[in-house]
Order: sequence, then C-alpha cells, then structure tokens
Amino acid sequence: MIFQAILIILIWAIPIFLFIKTYKKMAKEEQQDAREVLKSPSFLLIFGGCCIGFQVFITGSISEIKIIQHIGAGLVFISFVSGCMAAFRQRLVIKGLALMIVGIIGAIVYII
Repeated sequence: MIFQAILIILIWAIPIFLFIKTYKKMAKEEQQDAREVLKSPSFLLIFGGCCIGFQVFITGSISEIKIIQHIGAGLVFISFVSGCMAAFRQRLVIKGLALMIVGIIGAIVYII
C-alpha cells in the first residue's frame, strides 16, 4: 500500500518537476511562446489529454481502481481522436491515419 502511494506520487511529481525545471531554463521569449502554446485549446485537448489520460490510467492500474483506469483510457482515446481530426484538418493524411490506427489498436487492446 505504501509502495503504491509512493509510486503514484512519483508518476505525477516527476513530470511536473521536469516541466518546471525546463521552463525555468528557457529564455523569457521562449517562456512567453511556451505559455501561448500551453493556453491553446488544441494543445490542451490533444497533448494534455494524452499525457494526463495516460497518467490517470497508470494511477488506476497501480491503485487497482477500475473507474480511474477507464477514465484515463477514455481521455487517451479522446485525445487520439482529436489529434486525428486536427491532422486531417491540416491536410496531414498520413499522420491522421497513423493516429487513427494507433487509437483503434489501443482501444482494441484495452477492451480485450
């Protein structure tokens, strides 16, 4: 139980710590650019949804709470679908198809 709690804390703390460390090393102009990118809805939906969804999924797996695991898998799937739609809107057909295939394979593996 204690080991699970420590592992869950590390899963969430390490990426946050690394992000803050990298952000502080950036120049002021790069920090401003990073803030603008992080505020964009497409970034939050696609990249944020995938990263946070994966962390929620792993947290549910470690803690053995199935509903958290399902929520994480749903977030990852939604971010793959959003990324696929964004790629098709930008006329990046190969990238869109690749995301679609990865999302479908991931959903099949999760369901089985």
